[in-house]
Amino acid sequence: MSHGVVPDRVARSTRMGIAPLARGLVAAGVTANAVTVAGGVLTVLGGALIALDRPQAALLALLLGTACDTLDGAVARAGGGGTRLGAFLDSVIDRVSDAAIFGGTAALGASLGFGLLFWAGLIALIASSLVPYVRAKAESLGVSATVGPGPREARIVILLIGLVAWAAFGENELYLAAVVILAVLAIVTFLQRVAHVAARLEDTKEGT
Repeated sequence: MSHGVVPDRVARSTRMGIAPLARGLVAAGVTANAVTVAGGVLTVLGGALIALDRPQAALLALLLGTACDTLDGAVARAGGGGTRLGAFLDSVIDRVSDAAIFGGTAALGASLGFGLLFWAGLIALIASSLVPYVRAKAESLGVSATVGPGPREARIVILLIGLVAWAAFGENELYLAAVVILAVLAIVTFLQRVAHVAARLEDTKEGT
């Protein structure tokens, strides 16, 4: 699977690094679904804190939420493999989390006068929902659609970098820049996936 602008080696190292923690959680009776739900709650809280212009608290909540989002798959593997319910919960909570983050961003932008931050948050919200939709629809038709520079992992990394800068320097313009970048990446990824799937489906038609 492509991780976009996040190097595959970094993604693999992260998974390997959290494996012992995942095994410990399984031994303690913690399920992957519980970790998924906890991550969703923390991320929604982070989105609300963004809307309230509290970047430090939002950063803490989103770091913990993102850690849970990464950890739930490792817990599932350590527990013997994921379930259909787990896959469903993970996908749904990812969409809720994105809505909370970018909805909170747009809400903050609205409170500051409906400027660029509002529109960047709104565009990021729409584009980030279109990327996984194309993948899910393509897979339902038997076509893989993981191409593009802005999958969710890459978008979250960029968002967190912007949030760190905002929390450290107190300038939401730095966060705005990150949101704009990830929105552009999401749009490019959406268009690239649509083109990729369309080409694959056309090839399938010609080959029948």
